[in-house]
Order: sequence, then structure tokens, then C-alpha cells
Amino acid sequence: MGKWLLGVVLAMSMGIAAKAADLVVYSAAAMKGAMATVPAEFAAATGHHVRFVFGTAGFVRDSITHGAVADLVIAPPAILQDLVDKGFIRTGSVKGLGETMLGLAVKRGSPHPAIGTDDEFRSTLLAAPSVGVPDPATGATTGIYLAKMFDRMGLTAVMQAKLVLYPDGLQAMAAGAAGKVALGLGQISEILPVSGVELVGAIPAAFQLHTIYAAGLPTHAANPTAAEQLYSFLNAPARQVAFEKSGFTHPAQ
Repeated sequence: MGKWLLGVVLAMSMGIAAKAADLVVYSAAAMKGAMATVPAEFAAATGHHVRFVFGTAGFVRDSITHGAVADLVIAPPAILQDLVDKGFIRTGSVKGLGETMLGLAVKRGSPHPAIGTDDEFRSTLLAAPSVGVPDPATGATTGIYLAKMFDRMGLTAVMQAKLVLYPDGLQAMAAGAAGKVALGLGQISEILPVSGVELVGAIPAAFQLHTIYAAGLPTHAANPTAAEQLYSFLNAPARQVAFEKSGFTHPAQ
């Protein structure tokens, strides 16, 4: 543990409540890899326990608006702002954690197709027997975008015959690792954490989607003080190392 992070841990430990809190975080699945070590690290720092509920951005939004009790919510800023407007998230509490891009994945050890230019990317999609993507019907940010991208490329009809839809990007990549689809197309943050797949690279800029994920504090958190500690923990500079390893860059605030 680095000296900076140790300092954060010691400082936060001084504020540990007499009784440990059990925090619940509703988070977009794209953040799952970046959050893998958070429960253990935060528990060591504060004594509080964290349980993540992962799903698509649409799932997170719908869960909160339908009464799910959360101590922290992680989703794209537009969704969090909608929750702010509806009174579910505290005004001024939305802060970006990381930004990710779209990439192409293949099963580990498979040849990497060319995607460096617009034409190469198009040819790779056309040549693939199957492509795993998040299902737009689940409210997946990537799935909704890709449906529009294929339409813009004039490939909607041909891609419908080869697309295999999954509830979220992580499951699409897991299918690639199992050899169930030839290619996985989704956010880089949902490619790097999945063992058994390899990142071919980011797709061309003309078709790229930059997605920011941010954290917001609910207006009616069950454990508001501990939630603010977790919010600060996730926004600390030391956490950026974990975010970067999971395919994120730090977004402009």
C-alpha cells in the first residue's frame, strides 16, 4: 500500500463509527472491474462494509426511481442528473470517476483483426460470423449506442443476423472468452477485467463513444455519513490507478 493511500486509510480510520455500516451501491456494470477491490480496502480503512449491485445504466436508474435504497449511485452523468432533477440524488454531489471508450475483443490467443481505419473496422464486422454486444432493451448505454452506430454505417440489416445480445457488456465479453461469439464489442472497461479475452484495440474515432461514469449521493441514504466517506474514498487520487487498469481515464470535472 502506497504512503498516500496509507495516509488516507489512517485518516479515515480515525472517523470509524462505533457501529460498522452496511453500505449498498447501485452501479453501472462497466465499473465492476474498477470496483473489485473497493469492499476490502474500504473495510480496512473504515470498518464499513460495501455491497455493490451491478446492472445496466437503465437498471440503475429504474431501481432508484422505483424505491431501491442506496447509499451511493454510480452511472453516466445524464442519468444521475435526471435523478437529481427528480429528487433522488443530492444537488451538487455528482462527480465523475472515470471515462471509458469502445473497443473490440477476441478470445485469448485468437488472431487480432484489423480495425485501425474506418474501412478496416467495417470489413471486420462484415467478416465476423458472430458479434456479442449488450442488449439495448436492457438499457445498456453501449447497446443503445451500437444500434444507432450500425444504422449510421448502413449495417443494421446485415448485423442483425450475426449479433448475439447479452444483458450487459461483461456478459458479452464472457461469451467471447467461452468461444460463443467471434467478437465482443463494448466498453474497454468491460473487456479488460474479463479473463479469457484480449483487447484488440479501441474502435476508430468516427464510431467512438466516450462514456463518463460518475458517483452521486442519494438524498435518502440509509447511512449518509458512511456514504460520504465512501464517496471521498472513490474520488481520491489513489483510486485512479485501479480505474486506469480497468480501462478508464480520469474525466474532466
